[in-house]
Amino acid sequence: MTTPAPLGSTDLAPLALRPLLPSDGDAALQCHNAVFAAPATGKPRRSLAHWRWKYLHNPTGRLQQMLAVHPVEGVVGVYAAMPMEVAFGGRRSFAAQAVDHCVHPAWLRHGGEAGLFAQLGIAFFERWLGSASDQAQFVYGLPVAGWRSGARHLGWQIARDWDFTFLELTAGMPARAVPGELAVRRVQHFDASCDALFAKLEPGFGVATVRDSRYLNWRYADHPDRRYVLYECRERASGVLRGVCVSVVGDVLRPNTTFLVDWLQPADDDAAMTAMLAAVEDQARLDGTGLVASVWNPMDPRFLAVQQLGYRVRGTQWFLAIASAVYDIVFFREHWYFTLGDSDLL
Repeated sequence: MTTPAPLGSTDLAPLALRPLLPSDGDAALQCHNAVFAAPATGKPRRSLAHWRWKYLHNPTGRLQQMLAVHPVEGVVGVYAAMPMEVAFGGRRSFAAQAVDHCVHPAWLRHGGEAGLFAQLGIAFFERWLGSASDQAQFVYGLPVAGWRSGARHLGWQIARDWDFTFLELTAGMPARAVPGELAVRRVQHFDASCDALFAKLEPGFGVATVRDSRYLNWRYADHPDRRYVLYECRERASGVLRGVCVSVVGDVLRPNTTFLVDWLQPADDDAAMTAMLAAVEDQARLDGTGLVASVWNPMDPRFLAVQQLGYRVRGTQWFLAIASAVYDIVFFREHWYFTLGDSDLL
């Protein structure tokens, strides 16, 4: 590999920082696997199918990645984001979840005191953070390892701790009683009634990912690697959809945990919340995990409601960071409706 420029140089030559093109997918993925799938990490290689699902098949139809490209060695750094359609109290716009950043170790200190990672982030923000129609109005992520660099060079601000609610399903604990007028069933995909449910709830959200059927089916039903369970809660008599949720078994907090990764239901519909929690808890018993965990914004009334139904709260190492072109950090802290599915942890 070519020797990088000396530490302290602000000259990025011979690297070029430029946006990713669809034809760059293989090279960007190879860089990611070279960094994250090394034997020392113990992590599996990411497949091209996963990369295509995450970026090329993203329902926004947008590609937002900045590459560091060497004329001989190819892609040696990637600053990537997953674009999201978001609702701002009824107005639609776009955001980006910062994910999958990688720089080949030999090039980490290239490009001056900030280093190549920060230089890529600066170039990404200059191109894609803003109020233009092809830009993200805010970028967010969970930057544990790169937090100090991101705060110093990219303007990241902390919006919220990423705390989990959890319920241990101990031996002998009875199944949760379900309101008789509601039925919860597993489905393969969500349909247009999910679009109508989100449209009904959208005006009450300060900011939220647009959780319509197109997004939810892409995010969960069409995922190439994980098997999510999708649930609908409907009125038995009328068939009206009262809520939807998604669960998956994963190893984020501890091995073999059932995670409630997404949720959509009116904040005051306690019956729908109870019915869907009961379904997820029953699935956790079938899977033998013994623990159900989820993430909520502490300002959202559902966070209090789930605690009243027996869930406790635990802190984690993660925190939610944001760089915004439109609103200050207090707005997001108080008004963002987020779930675990708004991250790429699962």
